[in-house]
Amino acid sequence: FILVFSTCVFGQTSDFPIGARSAGMANASVALTDIWAVYHNQAAMVGLEQAGVAAYYENRFLLSDINLQGATVVLPTPRVGVFGVSYSRFGNKLYNQSRYGLAYGKMLFKFLSVGLQLSYLNTTIAENYGSRHSFIAEIGLLSQVTPKLRIGFHAFNLTRTKLADANDERVPMNFRLGAQYDFSKKVKVAVEAEKDLELPAVFKAGIEYFPADIFAIRVGVGTAPFHADFGLGLRLKFLHFDIAGSIHPILGFSPKASLAYRFNVFKNKK
Repeated sequence: FILVFSTCVFGQTSDFPIGARSAGMANASVALTDIWAVYHNQAAMVGLEQAGVAAYYENRFLLSDINLQGATVVLPTPRVGVFGVSYSRFGNKLYNQSRYGLAYGKMLFKFLSVGLQLSYLNTTIAENYGSRHSFIAEIGLLSQVTPKLRIGFHAFNLTRTKLADANDERVPMNFRLGAQYDFSKKVKVAVEAEKDLELPAVFKAGIEYFPADIFAIRVGVGTAPFHADFGLGLRLKFLHFDIAGSIHPILGFSPKASLAYRFNVFKNKK
């Protein structure tokens, strides 16, 4: 019961939010530029200057049977664009979803970037139900409106991929529209609206504050249902470590953590 209910609570979607930085900001992440953009908005990968590898873990409501895991590798190139591969898994032996993605981001104009991703989704239900294999297409856009303001858009499951033949059940299709405004190098604010075709709209807002260059404090809130989020981040030269927590008024606390390592592949040309 909790497994099914928790899936409903988080939007009945295979587009699970990944990354503890965005989690601390209520997952208002469609305009955030970091390595986790491979999950949130592939167009935002264009802002990355270094290659990186990263891993994420979430113990949803402190129940090991409904944990969420993710990992990614991102490679920016000098001229071709940015490539990314990603993996995520949700659930346990009785029910789980695994997703493998290949992403690409490219700057079209100085003010506009586009990103695409094709994902392979495997949904497994124990007993006599078996597995279902699907392919999902995504697209993202990111506009640098001003030096301080970015607006992002992301569409998940453009093809409305079928999940099961019974009742014409399909992988949920959703749209996200949001913005990030940098008041200064220390304060960033993100807002976002998300709409599943069959569910009420969800609204999110988060703040990221840097009291020191290497340390970040984050808070956020979201609706449908209401949840409060918070997080901390440590940014070293090549290593980013983030932790976050989400509090649901009924189901309780969900701890989250992610670790990212960045490195240079191509030498910068002056």
